[in-house]
Amino acid sequence: MKHLFALLFLTFSMGSYAQNQSAPKEEVKLTELNKKQIIDSLAQQLEEFYIRPNAVGDIKKKLNENYKKGLYKNINKPNDFAGKLSSDLIEASKDLHFAVRYDPEWTESQLKKGDKEVQKKIKAVELAEAKKKNFGFQQARILEGNIGYLKFDYFEDPAIGSETAAATMQFLSSTDALIIDLRQNNGGAMEMGQFLSSYFYSGKELPLYKYYTNDKNRKKVEREMWLLPSVPGKRMEDVDIYILTSNTTFSAAEWMSYSLQNLKRVTIVGEKTAGGAHPIDRKILPNGFSVNIPFGEVKDPITNTDFEGKGVTPDVLCKSEEAVNTSHILALQKLSAKNKELANHLDWYVPIVKNRQKKANVDAVILKSYQGKYGKVELKYENDNLYYKWNNIATLLLIPLEQDLFLLDGIDEFRIKIVSENNVVTGFKRIYQDGQEKFYKKE
Repeated sequence: MKHLFALLFLTFSMGSYAQNQSAPKEEVKLTELNKKQIIDSLAQQLEEFYIRPNAVGDIKKKLNENYKKGLYKNINKPNDFAGKLSSDLIEASKDLHFAVRYDPEWTESQLKKGDKEVQKKIKAVELAEAKKKNFGFQQARILEGNIGYLKFDYFEDPAIGSETAAATMQFLSSTDALIIDLRQNNGGAMEMGQFLSSYFYSGKELPLYKYYTNDKNRKKVEREMWLLPSVPGKRMEDVDIYILTSNTTFSAAEWMSYSLQNLKRVTIVGEKTAGGAHPIDRKILPNGFSVNIPFGEVKDPITNTDFEGKGVTPDVLCKSEEAVNTSHILALQKLSAKNKELANHLDWYVPIVKNRQKKANVDAVILKSYQGKYGKVELKYENDNLYYKWNNIATLLLIPLEQDLFLLDGIDEFRIKIVSENNVVTGFKRIYQDGQEKFYKKE
């Protein structure tokens, strides 16, 4: 189902053509008749398509009461009226997917859907815009310890985005763990979640989602979406996966997280998600308006539930801004526990990541206590910093990772760890990444 889970505020499969035309002119003023036409049409669309027919009566009642009370009377600008209707729909339904927008170019293009030339132009503009956004894939890089990091901000339709997705996955395919950052992802095409999730299994047949829609007679139609039997390139079935979420992670991004969490395939790190589980479609309203209406439901095949209005709860709760470093540390520690031969190599990076999350702050009194001669090395406190002076030739800034552990600015081969006995500094150790140590006594 192409673009079943369109974004709340980005409707790529249906709306990007209009969004790339000149912005609607705000000098248009709505009449009371215009507003009534829009509300009446909206009510009709709800009756025909909204997935919760029992809630339609209350929503219609709310909108009509607001109209009769004159709450829309002084709202004459189309975009202001669209925003007010959106907030009223969400308030009445508690369904975050509802959105009314004013976009006369889009509605006009939809009314010409039978015109092949118009459709060709729409698709061309959509593809051009998707390319500018790299089909949603914003970052792919390798973090310390060979941990992959992937950030993408929406789920593009694999019909046009699968090549970029596959190339990105191949770039990350030799990493030992993978962090997928969905903190700013508001959803999109569910099929992209299916495509990416299939890389995390070795051709295993598993259902990811069960979804329900109504036909024209409001008869429920049930379908399932399974892992794909094949994907381009190398799979990552043995790699630990971490998904990062925030309170703005939405829709298809939530479904990918929720499904893989229930399959015990990922560890979710971050904040509880927004709680929008319903697929939507964009319907035409009069006078250049349109509305996103949830027309289906999705259920997880394992739990037979969803997260609508509740959100997806992470396995490891932390602030959104701390999620990258938190997951990075978890990945390093888990890999270290699994592979003792690489433990020293992996553990080497943990203090760096911890310090990135919360800078070590060592009191000046303590830093001054580290001063002194250690063979050819002198540690000296100057200008609120501790310096490493070697043989009166090189002077390097010591950057604290912990109270007694320091990086040497520009040197990666070793670190300095202060050694104390009975609160008296007796020397320092050079600590190397392979676990070797060399002691230098304080004179």
